[in-house]
Amino acid sequence: MVDTMVLGGTGYVGRHVCGVLAGLGHDVLAVARNPAKAPPGLPFAALDRPDALERLLTAVRPRVVVNAAGGVWEVTDEQMLGANVSFVERLLTALARLEHRPRLVHLGSAHEYGPAPHGVSTHESVRTSPLTAYGHAKLRSTRLVCAAFDDGALDGTVLRLSNVLGPGAPRGSLLGTVVRRLRAAGATGDTALLPLDAPYAYRDFVDARDVASAVARAIARPAGRPVNIGGGTPVPVRRVMERLIELSGTPAEIVERTGGPRARDNGDWQRLDITTAGDVLGWAPRYSLTRSLDWAWSAGETD
Repeated sequence: MVDTMVLGGTGYVGRHVCGVLAGLGHDVLAVARNPAKAPPGLPFAALDRPDALERLLTAVRPRVVVNAAGGVWEVTDEQMLGANVSFVERLLTALARLEHRPRLVHLGSAHEYGPAPHGVSTHESVRTSPLTAYGHAKLRSTRLVCAAFDDGALDGTVLRLSNVLGPGAPRGSLLGTVVRRLRAAGATGDTALLPLDAPYAYRDFVDARDVASAVARAIARPAGRPVNIGGGTPVPVRRVMERLIELSGTPAEIVERTGGPRARDNGDWQRLDITTAGDVLGWAPRYSLTRSLDWAWSAGETD
């Protein structure tokens, strides 16, 4: 029996959750499909067969399951549904069959809300109206998990994350794209061309270490509902890019692209209301945007 099983333990957020929880003394088992990316120094189990999840849960009997798995970038809509909805359906079915049911911390997304009016903080009580395939898929999985909480089948929390900053960002993400292009240009001596699809956009950013600390709080204090986890501050996307350019020391040009479709368009404003996280979990972000970007740039490559 292990203390905490992290599904998606090799992913962008999952890797950081594994590391922080282990540092806090949790007995962590990282679970994912690809053993080549297993977090160093931690036990790992591969989901190498369709029935592997239920077999693993039965054998390991974790006290807590953290679901950090899911498809986000560079996947089809069908793959998005499989990774974010079908997987959660299988997980909930497997958990329901266990004699001893673990606590579940499910990582959701601020994209479940959809666009917000400029200047408004998004509280958990607002009506959800996602615009993207990713937002719809994450909302469906959140509703499945919350239904299990409401039925008394499980206890736990859904953490709705804003835009996560840290090393190893996916290539298709803003952070991953900018870091990759700056590193490539720095290696060749060229000027980096950095696309900016939303020139006037503000986003809420949160450090991956703060996300992991929120997971730890949710393990200890289950809320039974969605809780926003973000920085609580709207930040111009351009400012993030400019800070990364400054850190890299590489000549770069920000190229504004307006008028075209944006696959993950959720409007030009985002600020999560994180009051509930403080009241229910006793959580607040610790890391500033500057510290997060310094860490993301200095600690590693993109995924």
